[in-house]
Order: sequence, then structure tokens, then C-alpha cells
Amino acid sequence: MKEHPLVNLIRNAVVPYPKPCVNISGGIDSTIILHHLKEKSTEPIYTYTAGFSDQETEFEYAAQVADCYGTRHKEILIENMLEEYPEILRYFSVPRFNLWPYWLAKQASKDGRLNCYIGEGGDEHFGGYWYKPRKTYVENWQGFFEYVIPTYQTIYSIFKINLQIPMHPNNLDWRQTFPYYDSDCEKQHLRKAYSGLLPSTVLERRKKNGRKDYQIMWTKELKRHFPNTRPTSDEEIRSLWQTWATREWLKTHGSPELATEQVLVIK
Repeated sequence: MKEHPLVNLIRNAVVPYPKPCVNISGGIDSTIILHHLKEKSTEPIYTYTAGFSDQETEFEYAAQVADCYGTRHKEILIENMLEEYPEILRYFSVPRFNLWPYWLAKQASKDGRLNCYIGEGGDEHFGGYWYKPRKTYVENWQGFFEYVIPTYQTIYSIFKINLQIPMHPNNLDWRQTFPYYDSDCEKQHLRKAYSGLLPSTVLERRKKNGRKDYQIMWTKELKRHFPNTRPTSDEEIRSLWQTWATREWLKTHGSPELATEQVLVIK
């Protein structure tokens, strides 16, 4: 059977480099990257999956993928995440709050990995999932360029690990990916292209809500930093998380007087 043109497009973007690892979730984007890296690499491939304590994880799905491709797989359970934020934020030139890739990079460094592959860009090229807000093709790229990739790049530079992003627009041709984009498609074009190549469990899986449980984050870690605040929604908790991270960033960058101001108060 003739391969779909998308397969060769993405295959060409996955270049094998020494001591590789792949961050996987059990979803289609990271599995595609792993699939093509396995085709090309002659070295052992390490894979990592992150999860938050007391929250639903993707460990089960990622483990199935890792087993299928014979990787050296590790599950990274992140606990007491905010405790390490002050140290991590020292490396950022602007405040950031969602720093969970740090724990994956830290483990990859311990394992002697030199190149880490991620599937970021798949949602933007081929459409996201049912639980994500509807956005235009251009709007979906904004967060990718302004937040997601800069955060990954800073974190992996801490550990001197090269970040490989095969689905970055520099590596894929917009003229070929754009026609397949549909904010509601749940990547059906991509699934069809990889039919018979990826495990059926990946192709048939409808990804669950990928959002963090902000209520658990609030109760376990954030609440003590805002004792007089009573957030009533995930969005308010997210804003408080951003506020706290900004204060910590200001402290680490020599502006403790600004960090003490009440930047955001939700009653």
C-alpha cells in the first residue's frame, strides 16, 4: 500500500542524533516521533512520561507505546512541584508558571541523554482535541511560539540537552499540513495517514481531557500562598499560579520589593 505523503514528510523531519530520548504521552504525536526515530536510530531510545501526584496520569497509555517500541521507559511522578520553582525560575528571562518539563529534562540528564525529541506542533499542524478551545489555525500557533517552545528550550538548556522538535514549522511544510487542519477533527487525517504503521491502540484512542486538575493543585500547593483568597474556578486558580510564579521570578531576579505587592486578588 502506498504511503500517505504526510508520513514521508514527518519521517524526513525526524533526524537521528546521539543518545536520544523521547517524551511520550501515549498519544499520536509523540508516538509518531518515536516510530520514525526507531526506524532510523541504532542506539537504545529512552522514553519519559510525566504525571502529577493525586491526579489522573497517562502512564498506562505511554507504557503500552514504550513496550511496543522496546524503549527504556521511565515514569516521572511530579510531587511538590512548586518547591523547586524558585531555583528553576532563575534561568528564565521572563516569568513562567507551567514548568513541568523540568522534571523530564532532569531525568534525561541523569540518564546521560544528549538529545530529546518532543511532539509539540502536532496539535497546531493537524488539529487539537475535543477539550481544547476552538481557535483559528493562526491563533493556535501563538502559544507555541510565545510560550511552549521558549519554555522547553530554556529548561533543556539548563541540562545541556539538545531539543529536537520535528513538527516545528521549520521542519514541516505548512503548505502540506494546512489543508488537513480542522479544529474539530481530532487529527483524523493524521490517524488515517498512519493507519497500519502505528499501534491500533494509539490510532483508536480518543485522548482524555489533558488539563491539570487545578483544584488539586490549589489544595495541595497554592492555597498556603494565598490564605485569604477563595478561587471559584480553574481559571482563577491558573491566574493565582501565574501570580505566584511571577512573584518568585521577581525575587530571584533582584526585585523583592515588587514581589511583595498584591498583584492579583480574587475574593
